[in-house]
Amino acid sequence: METQTAGTLAHRPSVARRRMRAETRLGWMLVTPALALLAAVYLYPAVMTLLFSFSRISLSELSIEGLVGLQYYRAALNNEAFIATVLRTLKFGFTIVVLTLVISFPIALLLHRPFFGRGIVRTAVLLPWAIPPVVSSVLWGQMFHAEAGFINGLIRAFGGEPRIWLGDPNLAFYSIIVVEVWRAIPLATLFMLAGLSTLPDSIYEAATIDGATKWQQFRHLTLPLMQPVVIPIVIFQFIFSMKAFDSIFVLTRGGPVQSTTTLNYLAYQQWFQQLRMGQSAATAYILLLLTLVVIGVMGLVRWAAERRMGGAGR
Repeated sequence: METQTAGTLAHRPSVARRRMRAETRLGWMLVTPALALLAAVYLYPAVMTLLFSFSRISLSELSIEGLVGLQYYRAALNNEAFIATVLRTLKFGFTIVVLTLVISFPIALLLHRPFFGRGIVRTAVLLPWAIPPVVSSVLWGQMFHAEAGFINGLIRAFGGEPRIWLGDPNLAFYSIIVVEVWRAIPLATLFMLAGLSTLPDSIYEAATIDGATKWQQFRHLTLPLMQPVVIPIVIFQFIFSMKAFDSIFVLTRGGPVQSTTTLNYLAYQQWFQQLRMGQSAATAYILLLLTLVVIGVMGLVRWAAERRMGGAGR
């Protein structure tokens, strides 16, 4: 009897391992079609774009005629207009990130407090996120219209001088930023609202008992505790701003005088308008490397902040 029991116990782990291996194989079988689709949609174009950035392309057959090495990358980095586009893209991305944080954080703080109609206000805040980018860009184009636009109409009503928002290089650049920030606020607010809901009430109660004012609680409690939420929002929003295309295409087409041309839109122009496919592929990968560098720096900032908070906690 004891021998049979020992044999049964020894047999159970092997049965469990076989069952686990069978479930693992089944899992891989189920996800393989999705992985194959992702590889076809993302991996294959990424690899081909990388090859194109080092190759001379035949326009008639859309095939690789020969390798040119780093020629496209050297030409881009030695081009003053390209460097200006890189700096403009960084300015574009960081401005959107800063404005999004500055606007969405107070909105999240407001929506975190209970008040009558809070659900309706939350829904209204999320509406820009639900509108397709092209549709929202067309609507903003009507608002920025020099003659019949709502914004110039409002300026006239207060006795100001109307502006040609999309025809002036400086105004056009910041007009695109306004559109992108308007679209980015809902998602950032949603993330911040989720972060605020996880903050424990006990620390605020203790701070109130100790005599801390609302400003002191915000500065010394809310801001430090929200850092793990804010930094991922900064990373995501920077990535989205680097990919901005719809608003630029609909409103300005990169103009006037290339003032709204970012690296992403420049890659489109080089490929589809100028038929410089190798240069376009190199531009796309320079944009990718630039984005990865900035994300890496932000990741280090997050690591340093978490380490500092951990040291303060000890």
